[in-house]
Amino acid sequence: MVWATLARLWRLQRALREETEPELAKLGLGGFSPWLLRVVQRHPYPMEAARAMGLPAPTVSQMLRRIEAQGFLRRSLDPKDLRRYRLELTPEGEKALAQAEALLEAALARRLARLTPKEQALLVELLSRLEEP
Repeated sequence: MVWATLARLWRLQRALREETEPELAKLGLGGFSPWLLRVVQRHPYPMEAARAMGLPAPTVSQMLRRIEAQGFLRRSLDPKDLRRYRLELTPEGEKALAQAEALLEAALARRLARLTPKEQALLVELLSRLEEP
């Protein structure tokens, strides 16, 4: 049962990614970039972003450099602590994120439409419970 559940979650995530990847690529986004942009909105410091994503800091650092080079992020010194820098989305990053979210939401909505509203609410509740340690 555990492996079957993991496999289904993996396949769903993969199907959503494969469906949206071509359109995300047109925006200059790939892989985890949309999620990283969203995380940076809430966690503007690189270490906080890495923790929030549950990924190693060096991995997130490379990802941040890549999307910064694309013009989606900018770095600035933290005015409260000049030893640290903050990240923020550029207007281009905000636009790309909004478009990426719309693509991802539409892909998931097409799948969720197969469920009744009650089933959708139950799915969210169950997934929330599974997220807890």
